[in-house]
Amino acid sequence: MVEVTIKIPEHIRNVVSEAGEAIYAEALNEVARKRLSHTRKRLEELTKKIAGYESKYGRTYEHFSQSLPDTPEAHDDWTEWSYVNSVSGELLNKIEKLELITGR
Repeated sequence: MVEVTIKIPEHIRNVVSEAGEAIYAEALNEVARKRLSHTRKRLEELTKKIAGYESKYGRTYEHFSQSLPDTPEAHDDWTEWSYVNSVSGELLNKIEKLELITGR
């Protein structure tokens, strides 16, 4: 478990301390909810890019990687496609964790 220290202005200390730990849980949930929305949108953008490459080459990334055409464009696409796949996987993991926090 990670311990988080939050510095708050002295003049609002009483308000925060009266709310107890609930205020921190609510704040974390709100931040996670916003990050979840942003992360889902980013994943959707990358999924469209992946679909574009699949449409362009008529195959999945795995099949394309096994028989990569020997052209500069194909190599550039393979590099970008590799990156997009990697980031998509990272975003999926992030979404799973954020969903645990938000209960979605």
